[in-house]
Formats: sequence, C-alpha cells, structure tokens
Amino acid sequence: MVRPRNVNRVKKEVEARAWEQEEFESRTQIKQAAQAVTNLGLQIANMTDTEIKKLNLPDKFTDAIFLLKSMDKGPALKRQKLFIGKMLRQDEPLIIEIKEKLAEQESKIKQQNAHFHKLEQWRDRMISDGDSALSAFLLHYPQADRQALRQWIRNANKEAAQQKPAKSAKEMFKYLRSLEW
Repeated sequence: MVRPRNVNRVKKEVEARAWEQEEFESRTQIKQAAQAVTNLGLQIANMTDTEIKKLNLPDKFTDAIFLLKSMDKGPALKRQKLFIGKMLRQDEPLIIEIKEKLAEQESKIKQQNAHFHKLEQWRDRMISDGDSALSAFLLHYPQADRQALRQWIRNANKEAAQQKPAKSAKEMFKYLRSLEW
C-alpha cells in the first residue's frame, strides 16, 4: 500500500555547485560538490594514458590516477576514488586548471568534428555535382590533386550505380583529411 504522503512526490534535481565557490547553504550541497569533484577525477581516470600525460598535471596526482586505472574491483578501488577526490578538494587551483584544460580539449574536438563534417559535405557535393564542385573545391584547396580527385569521383559514381560498397568515396575522404592535417 502506498502511503498518502509519498503520492505525487517528485524529487527536484538541483545542480551541484562548484567546489571553488566555498559558500554552501547546507551539508547536502557540500556533499554534492565533493561528489562532483570526485567525478571530475574519475573523468580523468577514464581518459587514455597519453591524454592524461598531455594534461601536464602534478606527478602525485597522475600517479594516483594511474594507480586507480590499474586497480580491479574491490574496496581499495573505492578508497582510491575517494582519495583522488580528496586530493582535488585540497588543491582548488588544480580543479580550475583541470576544468579549463578539459574545456579546451572539448573545444578542439568540436572544431575537428566540424572540419570533418565540412570535408564530408565537400566529398558528397563533388560526387553528386562533378566538375563544377571540383572546381569550387580547388579554389579553396589549390594544393589538391585534380586528377586523383576526378578518378575517385568517377569510381564513386560507378560504385553507386552498381550498388557496391563506397570504397572510392572513403579513399577520397582520407585524401581530403590529409590535405590540411
């Protein structure tokens, strides 16, 4: 039987405040902010080793992260997670630095994705429109090989007509990616 006081009761999600603000109205907010800092450490632990090294974090912190990554299941794993959160809470400038670096990394990924989408659009446009799109592309990228692009366009159109896998379109996209990167 459902108790009447719990019927239609909805928990309101409150966003955790940043730990650096240091002004909390309740113990719950302190706990939520501490958990958010611990989650930041776990987010770093989920990154690859090279990405972690690129962040240029203090050695003591990176050693703790690598130790966490090497651990299996068990209570020691939980203690290590809490230890990383504690290390971060004790060094607030490090939290700010990590957040800035992660935001910078995320913006680079977004820029790269936008660039790849633009190249995909060029590829699709060249395959569908032919020489007119190729001429427009060569105005933007004069270093591109016109003859190779024409060959890929012809092959891609043949593959599409014969309902074969888009091998030429993939090769063309690889070439387009190599032009600027």
